[in-house]
Amino acid sequence: MQQICKKSGKLFTITDKDVQFYQKMKVPLPTLCPEERQIRRLAWRNERTLYKRKCSGTGKTIIGMHQENTPFPVYDHDYFFSDKWNALDYGRDFDFNRPFFDQFNELTQVVPRMKNHSVGNENAEYGNLSSWNKDCYMLFESDNNRDCFYLENSFKNISTVDCGYARECQLCYQCSDILNSYTMIYCLSCKDCSDSWFMYNCIGCKNCFGCINLHNKQYYFFNEKLSKNEYEAKIKSLDLETRENIMEWWEKFLNFTKKFPHKHMNGFQNEDCDGDYLNNCKNAHFCFDSTTLRDCKYVFHCERTNNGYDVDTYGGVEGCQFVYECQSVGRGAFNVAFGNNVYQDLADVWYSDTCIHSRNLFGCISVRHNEFCILNKKYTKEKYFELREKIISHMQKTGELGEFFPVKYSLYAYNETQAQIYYPLTREEALVAGYRWKDPDPKEYYPQKIKIPEKISEVDDSICDEILACEKTGKNYKIQKVELDFYRRLNLPIPKRCPDQRYLDRLFLRNQRKLYERKCQKCQKEIVTTYSPERIEPIYCEECYLKGDA
Repeated sequence: MQQICKKSGKLFTITDKDVQFYQKMKVPLPTLCPEERQIRRLAWRNERTLYKRKCSGTGKTIIGMHQENTPFPVYDHDYFFSDKWNALDYGRDFDFNRPFFDQFNELTQVVPRMKNHSVGNENAEYGNLSSWNKDCYMLFESDNNRDCFYLENSFKNISTVDCGYARECQLCYQCSDILNSYTMIYCLSCKDCSDSWFMYNCIGCKNCFGCINLHNKQYYFFNEKLSKNEYEAKIKSLDLETRENIMEWWEKFLNFTKKFPHKHMNGFQNEDCDGDYLNNCKNAHFCFDSTTLRDCKYVFHCERTNNGYDVDTYGGVEGCQFVYECQSVGRGAFNVAFGNNVYQDLADVWYSDTCIHSRNLFGCISVRHNEFCILNKKYTKEKYFELREKIISHMQKTGELGEFFPVKYSLYAYNETQAQIYYPLTREEALVAGYRWKDPDPKEYYPQKIKIPEKISEVDDSICDEILACEKTGKNYKIQKVELDFYRRLNLPIPKRCPDQRYLDRLFLRNQRKLYERKCQKCQKEIVTTYSPERIEPIYCEECYLKGDA
């Protein structure tokens, strides 16, 4: 069936399988198109905007997601998970004369929150949604890294800087979607490679430069075989010490890759799937950056998820089942709907935020190890289910049931969230749409007083004392001493763009989350791909691509 999105006015399709899922979850059909639903969820996700403030419980300085002037208390992790406070102390009765979301918003203004969503870090307090890192700086959605800087969605890396979607890598720089690789610079979608520059979709290669679609090769220059001596002499002649030369070769490489076939979707061992960057998934549609999905749709950055719709970010070996309209859901979740940062071991939890190890919650915030609670007030089992049904009926009448938390009640401005990353708006567009906007702090845009040398050999330690300004945005940034040591080790120039812009530059290299119906340019089979028809790269279905013709 066709539905009209009540926000954008766009038509969107609800299939019979979709209806079956909604019936299982006992939720009404969605009123927004998939894109608007994701925007609404992501507008509640502050992943990368950090603030220095005081812990409301201890008074010590902390780094977290919330500014100093929040109406609700913000605690460091030790205090948040202690017995020094109780979320149920903020409980209140439900008022059937008022909308649910208004009452929930009032609860958000008083219930304490944790500083960020990270645990187990050592000397790695600058970051978010990142755990068990050591001696790291500005890591986001990244775990178990050592001596790393400026990573996103990356795991088990060592001495790696400015990379995204990197796993088990070491000494890599400005790479995206790389696995088990060593000393890779400006490389994309590579596995088991080492000592190479400018690579795309290569496996088991080393000592290569500017190559695409190669397997188990050595001493290749722009897909041309050279001898060891020829290769080393060629690389030496390129003068890769200067930023200008590096960027020149980077552009040549990107143009070179467009001449070669690309697989319609990044990933492997998928069955009946569409999206991108999927591995070991079955019956997963419009899903991205995920592994081991089963019967999922509109799922992003998730793993081990079974029967999930409209979910942004899940992590954990236990998996989750029957989750709907959630922004960050934790391991072991079962029958969780309309959740924001709802973490591990939750069952039968609806319309809740930052809850952990609980059962049967509705409209709760920061509740831990509890059950049968509504608006942070505890009830008997019988009274809970009786009241829950009455509230659901009330929300049906108010038109709230089935909707995620309204953006107007988000704890963050639109441009503090991942919504701005994936669905960027201007200040004017955001305000017209009814979103809040955080204006730039003039203190973060001081003019740069020095000229950054082109070669790292010309840079001394005093660069770490300087305030630098991004060449594109003007935003200030600094060079850390350990970061400088990394650039010296790999003989790389100092970046002229701030970390946030470098992150966006990397993200731009990945295909957008849009799907197009095309034909394989080898066999003419119908395919669904993130490559738009306007792209000039030859796009192959998986079967043709794996034949080796690429």
